[in-house]
Amino acid sequence: MRVGLEDVARAAGVSVTTVSRVLGGRGTVAAGTRERVMAALTATGYHRSTLLEPSVARLVAVAAPAAPEHWQSEVCRTVSAHLQGAGAAVVPVFLDAEDRGLQQAIAAGVVAVVTPTFTSLDVDVPVIRLNESRQPLLPPGPGAVDADLVAARLDLTGGLSLAFEHLGALGHRRIGLICNDAGDLAELLASRFVAEHPVRGYNADAPTWIARAPRSFSGGIEAATRLHAQRCTAVIVQGSLQLHGTLEAMRRHRLRVPRDLSVVGFGDALTNRFTGPATTMLAFDIAGLAGALAGSTGRLLGLPGLSAATVPPNFRPQLMARESSAAVLRG
Repeated sequence: MRVGLEDVARAAGVSVTTVSRVLGGRGTVAAGTRERVMAALTATGYHRSTLLEPSVARLVAVAAPAAPEHWQSEVCRTVSAHLQGAGAAVVPVFLDAEDRGLQQAIAAGVVAVVTPTFTSLDVDVPVIRLNESRQPLLPPGPGAVDADLVAARLDLTGGLSLAFEHLGALGHRRIGLICNDAGDLAELLASRFVAEHPVRGYNADAPTWIARAPRSFSGGIEAATRLHAQRCTAVIVQGSLQLHGTLEAMRRHRLRVPRDLSVVGFGDALTNRFTGPATTMLAFDIAGLAGALAGSTGRLLGLPGLSAATVPPNFRPQLMARESSAAVLRG
């Protein structure tokens, strides 16, 4: 049976992070604790893979969410290419509820984590990530070595304003939001949605037009059905699977996009031009975000050929207007 870090931590009576520190030779660990961990390593028969032995190249983890959106996958791919071009060794990992892959990568010698997410990770190596333009950087959690390094800021407020202006010019007022039922980005979107909604000053219903749903096709179907029943004439959708579920919900109810519901999505992809109808999207600057993440990592680790701005750049999504959004029909 394969022995993991959790088994070693349990045998030593310490946390997985402490085992990681001992294996990686990082941070301050009491001599007695280090001895217990080393004894547990021998007792459990834990062995690090020979493929993950320390090397001359800096080992960097490029971490994507467990179910990444297209734009996040593209940012990770581009960041990896930049870092490898600068001489770093890259290990791809996915962030899940237990972060086992990330902890194993850190135990293998990862010196930094790069991620196109808004989530602060409680790990003992630097984390280079994104932040929202108006979101302050929070202090590190227990056990973290330092505050996260924010490489770039994404202007969600500006992006939502573009969507509201576009839909408002078409006559829409009852505009809903379909967002994930968990996650920092979903919370930020919901907060900015209420703060920027066109009817915020004279209609108290805007918060009820937020449909939180699983990041899935069926979640999109359920959320879109719910918002249409509340007489929303347009929706802004966070996830790509939810977006396709929204289009399917309209078909199942013998309704049409955009005649019965206008749709705007987040994070453009080539396939959005071929949905039925082509979907209006808020597109992210993939090259800019990836360059900022790679540049900040390069500056932190002293990698050649990579540089970062002193102040994290601010990226505002660009509206790509297509056939899925049109003027509201007045009966």
